[in-house]
Amino acid sequence: MRRFIVLSLLLVILAACSGQGEVEVLPTDTPSPSATPTATIQWFPPTDTPRPLATPTTQPTPDLRPGIGKLILEDDFEQNSPWQTQRSAAGSVAFGKQELTLAIAQPQGVLFSFRREPALDNFYLEITANPSLCRGADVYGLLLRAASPQDTYRFLIACNGMLRLERIKNSKVVILYDWTPSAQVPPGSPLVLRVGVWMLNNEMRFFINDVYQFGIHDTVWQRGSIGVFARSAGKNALTVNFSNLAIYALDAQRISPLEATASAATPTAVLPWRVTRTPTFPPLTP
Repeated sequence: MRRFIVLSLLLVILAACSGQGEVEVLPTDTPSPSATPTATIQWFPPTDTPRPLATPTTQPTPDLRPGIGKLILEDDFEQNSPWQTQRSAAGSVAFGKQELTLAIAQPQGVLFSFRREPALDNFYLEITANPSLCRGADVYGLLLRAASPQDTYRFLIACNGMLRLERIKNSKVVILYDWTPSAQVPPGSPLVLRVGVWMLNNEMRFFINDVYQFGIHDTVWQRGSIGVFARSAGKNALTVNFSNLAIYALDAQRISPLEATASAATPTAVLPWRVTRTPTFPPLTP
């Protein structure tokens, strides 16, 4: 009986173990790969079409010597040219070879010469100035619309490279444009400069070697003679030669109101030298 019970238990245990080994595996869905978007490589991406740049409008350079007309006078400074000559303790004004020479020997001496004709109002003038012996604060230049040495405009060039414009009335000097360096006038001598003056009514414009220097408005002198001028600032001799004078008429009908009132700035060119001293002599009364 006991043996029967033991055998029954063994059979039950064996039956249980046999059932556990046959585990039924249920089928599962196979996951499908998700559709991940792949970026498309653009080897030549589109670019914005550039807009055309606006072309700047180029303004024409104003003509600072408008209306130059026919040649009315050409002077080669031969012996019969109608310029005043003189000889004094200060020095001499005399004709050379197609030039008029102002030679000052006296310390702080002054010399000038007027052309007897013509009297001028509106004109463009060019003349060659050649300071052959000149230094420091010595000066030379032109007398314009002159009634006399005491009543005139006086354009001065200093031998240290500076420019100035004065109005003289009853021997009193009024500075219209004070001493200013010019990039076209290197200091010292010898030197050759082509000086130009444009005068229309109350406006005056000045040029050196065809380069504009400055412009001034003044209403005092409207007509007169032309002349040349020199003054020694110290004890050294001063010699200046003037030659090749040409005077042109101004055709007012060819000058627009804009050109007639054009005001150009003083050039700002860098000077290749240093101005060491401004002329400080007394007022330049003849």
